[in-house]
Amino acid sequence: MGETPSYPSAGYAWYVVVVLYLTYTLSFVDRAIILYLVDPIRADFQINDFQFSLIQGLAFTVFYSIMGIPLGRLADSRSRRGQLAAGIALWCSMTVLCGKASNFWELFFARMGVGIGEACLVPCAYSLIADYFPREKRALPLNVFSGGIMLGSGVANFCGGLVTQFALSGGTREIFLLGHVTPWQLSFVLVGLPGILFVLAMKTIQEPTRKEKSGEADVKATFRYLCRHWATYASIIGGTTFGAMTNGAILGWIVPWFSRRYAWSNAQIGPYLGITIFIFGTAGLSLAGVLANRYISAGKKAVYIKLMMAAEALVLIPITLAHAVDNPYWVLGCVGGVIFFGGFSASLGPASLQTITPNEMRGQVTAFCFLILNLVAGTIGPSAVGWLTTYFFGDDKMVRSSAVIVGFAASVLGLITLALGLRAYERTAEENNPTQ
Repeated sequence: MGETPSYPSAGYAWYVVVVLYLTYTLSFVDRAIILYLVDPIRADFQINDFQFSLIQGLAFTVFYSIMGIPLGRLADSRSRRGQLAAGIALWCSMTVLCGKASNFWELFFARMGVGIGEACLVPCAYSLIADYFPREKRALPLNVFSGGIMLGSGVANFCGGLVTQFALSGGTREIFLLGHVTPWQLSFVLVGLPGILFVLAMKTIQEPTRKEKSGEADVKATFRYLCRHWATYASIIGGTTFGAMTNGAILGWIVPWFSRRYAWSNAQIGPYLGITIFIFGTAGLSLAGVLANRYISAGKKAVYIKLMMAAEALVLIPITLAHAVDNPYWVLGCVGGVIFFGGFSASLGPASLQTITPNEMRGQVTAFCFLILNLVAGTIGPSAVGWLTTYFFGDDKMVRSSAVIVGFAASVLGLITLALGLRAYERTAEENNPTQ
């Protein structure tokens, strides 16, 4: 019989989860601040919604997704702590450099740099957490880390609205080492600078011993494993991706939706949206974790995928209502419903991958999942909304209809994808003999 692997103390393990959670929050602040700068950037660069969506989505997502694969490979074989420190330093520096962009291409390439830096975070973090907690106790910490999505989005909107309102209220400013910056450029500088604190925080994290390994990290072995269980991974990755696409279509354009349709300022939109995201998103993530743990403890099978299917079906209700009502406060409630159910896919999808994937493959598989997720949800989703608004409707105020159409279609596709892979997932889970 093999030795029972030892794990760090629960207190220290949870400290690491909190640090990673806050780091995930920072990443969302840095990537999402641009959502509050649509109109001033469009005005300065003389571009339309579709062109802006390329900066918002494509520029960040392509390199974020592609670089996740080699960085996920490193997460399976090298120091995850060191990789995180380097990644944080890079993405925060590039966020600051976004504040020096003077044309479309400079901002496009700076956003690429942000994406490359952030690409290391998710594979390293999930792999670290899985080695800090035994299998039967992993669901909650993994869900807590995933909660960084909601806190990050909430903080990004709450602070983003206030920061951009402050920055846009003044004129050009002089910044040490950066020179003259316009109001919208200052917004990037203000959210990028705090990254140095998180680089230092990585020094307090220890690299844990890798557990549950069946061999050494190997790209070919990982590829063969994915091919053997292709239906399972296609279902989980597809369901997670379409869930993210639904959220991205709504949240990615909610600021121009409210500013154009209801004439709300950034200072109004930010706090309201930030609080909505945090409350509904945290509630969704928490309920997902509670239900998953309860059903797993009761001996139920394929719990993760079944809960995700229920969420993909139920989210169609608030998406439809968001278009049926035209009061901004009622719309916020509907957006809250979308975020609530979106929390199920955001947390349970990646958590299920850690459960059915051998240790030496987790970083690579997680990176592959987010490669697909971000290429589809982060590029096609926002760009589809921008394309519909610009070229189909031909009216900026119709961004509401565009977002709802894309979000609704994505949820339907997510539900179908998960349903088709249910039996395959059950077989893979049984083969790996997990508690879920």
